[in-house]
Amino acid sequence: MITQITEIVREASLLMKKDIEDISQKGNASNYVTSADIAVQDFLYEKLRALLPGSGFIGEEGDAAFQTAEYTWVIDPIDGTSNFIRDLGLSVISVALLKDNAPYIGVVYFPYRDEMYYAKAGKGAFMNGKPIHVSDRDYAHSHLCSAMSLYDKRHASACFRIIEKVYDECDDLRRLGTAALELSYLAAGRVELYFEIRIFPWDAAAAALLIQEAGGYVEFLFHDSLPLDGPFGVIAANTKENFKKLRATVYGELKEKPF
Repeated sequence: MITQITEIVREASLLMKKDIEDISQKGNASNYVTSADIAVQDFLYEKLRALLPGSGFIGEEGDAAFQTAEYTWVIDPIDGTSNFIRDLGLSVISVALLKDNAPYIGVVYFPYRDEMYYAKAGKGAFMNGKPIHVSDRDYAHSHLCSAMSLYDKRHASACFRIIEKVYDECDDLRRLGTAALELSYLAAGRVELYFEIRIFPWDAAAAALLIQEAGGYVEFLFHDSLPLDGPFGVIAANTKENFKKLRATVYGELKEKPF
């Protein structure tokens, strides 16, 4: 089934190459949706549900119904829409298939570099057919990917405090503007640490599985499993030691669930 999913996702990416016909905002000055987001999601909705009849579907855009089933698709048609609008070349398609609400298959496609990341629970993680694994870099030589709660800036000060503390002890900081790609890069050994205080299931469902299957560690803050009904925080790291250190820093600042 992974081969069929990746073929569908690759075909959907062709819709990202067409001219953007419409851009609108979604309740926040920094939160955009384009005609391409809608076109990609509609295409994936039709093709993926036909691939697995009776499956549920959770999508970021438009009027997609929040419908769960034994098997449920969780879709971000374009993660990094602001990047997409500005032609920065940092946007991905993220597709997760949940089984009983737990990530079962994860696919993240980065069309600008033709990198297809995918994983199946218990079967390892791959990029373009080759196995990937998290790096073994220690904390002092790690790169952190993070963000500052763009869509709810009330949490920005806590993010800055956490980022500053981690930055004091790690090597450097990266901000790519697409959670799914940053998490995929962690799975591939390109970065080592990840923290974001507020993302949604379509941002992380596929890439979290990639990290776990690539030997890394992921936690959904203040949750025991992937939340499907609202925003949540995420921390991830390449090694157990780095994860424990990052986790202690994050929970040292977040004494309670922020939302």
